[in-house]
This record gives sequence, C-alpha cells and structure tokens, in this order.
Amino acid sequence: MSRKFAWSILFMSLIVSLMLSACAPAAATPAAVVKQPGAVTEKMVVVTAAAQPTLVPVSVSGRDSGSAGVSPYNRMIIKNGEMTLLVADTDVAVGRATDIAVETGGYVVSSRVWVQDGFKFATLTMGVPVDQFETAQSRLRTLAVQVLNETASGQDVSDEYVDLQSRLVNLQATEARIREFLQQAKDVDEALQVNAKLTEVEAEIEQVKGRMTYLKDRAAFSTIAVTFEPQRPTPTPTPIPTPAVWRPDKTVQAATGSLVVILQGLTDLLIWVVVLLGPFAIPAAIIGWLVWLRLRKKETKPQSDKTS
Repeated sequence: MSRKFAWSILFMSLIVSLMLSACAPAAATPAAVVKQPGAVTEKMVVVTAAAQPTLVPVSVSGRDSGSAGVSPYNRMIIKNGEMTLLVADTDVAVGRATDIAVETGGYVVSSRVWVQDGFKFATLTMGVPVDQFETAQSRLRTLAVQVLNETASGQDVSDEYVDLQSRLVNLQATEARIREFLQQAKDVDEALQVNAKLTEVEAEIEQVKGRMTYLKDRAAFSTIAVTFEPQRPTPTPTPIPTPAVWRPDKTVQAATGSLVVILQGLTDLLIWVVVLLGPFAIPAAIIGWLVWLRLRKKETKPQSDKTS
C-alpha cells in the first residue's frame, strides 16, 4: 500500500511540473525590472538557467534620467521589402540585381522569368543582411527607369524570442526531472508511462528550438522581392479625319489664287515672247513697212495715169 501511495505522489509531482512548463513565461525566474524615467520605459528580463543566468535585452533604446546619452538595446526585427521596377531591359536588370544581392553579402532565394504579349517580365526574391537592407533597396532603385511601387515592413519578434528562451529553460528543467523519475521506475509499465511524458517534453523542446532558429535567421537576413516590368514603346495615335465643311470664302480664296497664277503665267509668256522675238520683230516691221509703201505707190501711179 505504501508503494502505491509513493508512486501516486510521484505522478502528481510529474503533472505539476508539466503544468509549470506550460506556463513558462509566467514562471520565469527572477522577475522583470521596469524602469520609467519620465515618458521612456526600459525593460530588462533575466532568464535563469540551471547553472548560469542569461540577461536578454528586450526594449528599444531609451534615455536614462541620470545619463546624458542614449542607451541602445538590441531588437530582433524581421524586415521585408517589395519593389516593382520599370526597366529598359529585363535580362540586364535581373543580372545586375543578382550582383547587388551577392555584393551586399546576400543571396538569391528564387527567380522567375516569363513572356507576356511579346515582352519579358521577371521576379527576383533575395535575402540580404539586415544592416544592408536599405543599401540594397537604394541600389535596386538605380536599375529602374521608374519605380512603380515600393513597400517596406518590419516585424518586432524580440518579445517572442525572450518568451521562447524562458519556455526552453523550463522545458529543459522538466526534462531533467522526468529523467530522474524514469531512473526510479520499478517496472516496465511505469517506465513506459514516464517515457511517454519525456517524449512529449522533448518534442516541445525541439519545436521551441526550431522556432528560435527560424526567428534568428529571419532577423539576420531581410527579404526583398523585386518585380521587373519592361518599358513598352509609346503607341503613335492615329489621327481622326474631320468631316468636310462647305466654306464659300475658302472657295473664293482658292479661285482668286488660281486667277493670280494664270495671269502671272500669261505675263511671263508675254515677257518671253518680247524678249525672244523683239530683236527679229523690229527689222521685220521695217521691211514690212517698206513693202507696204512700195505697194501703195504702185497702186497710186496707175490711177494718176488714167486721170491724165
């Protein structure tokens, strides 16, 4: 009877320890210290491990009432950016964007190129170090004829990371206690029950570690997704013909213009005739006049003879 009572106490202790691990953020030891100098708040959370405490800064830079400068505290920020660029040559722009990713210490996550209506489009997703995020965006802008769209966002995961650290410490402590219970098991059934609980705790530990690793990697490298659109030629507008309208004044002007042209042509022709035939016309006129006089004399002479 005493043996069953002892194992009952053992399992009750196990259940209580599991409940404490589920409430890890609230059970973190020691407590948080909050300092409020005026309107600025500073918060430092100390997470105690089994052997050595770890100090994790979780608040933004604030101004201490007793200091003249600003005391910076690291934040874990996940930055994301999206850009849509109008480019003259899509292939050239993609190549230069890849060079920018490598030169800033990053890498290309994915890329895609497709043709639509005879024009080449492309998307490129790159990861760059968080301290090179703004530099990479600035260099990408230089590739564009025009920046059609640009957005940037940031997600602060500092508090989540601190809570995960606290939870991990409590889960590891629970794991150690369950292993002690496993060593004290008297038969196979008891060992299997304790081992099942140990497996659950180990799975939670791996899940927390995986989430912490993910947050570290995402905060260390920012993501920029770039869409390249080709510059299309501006279409030439087709002129719309206007309907003809009867304008008598325009007709009079056209007729007057035609009459002037005809008179000018006749005048020019007369000038040509005078200039070209003038030298020959004067001798011909003299000869004709002399011939006419001679013929007239001949006609008057017979008449005079008849009268005599």
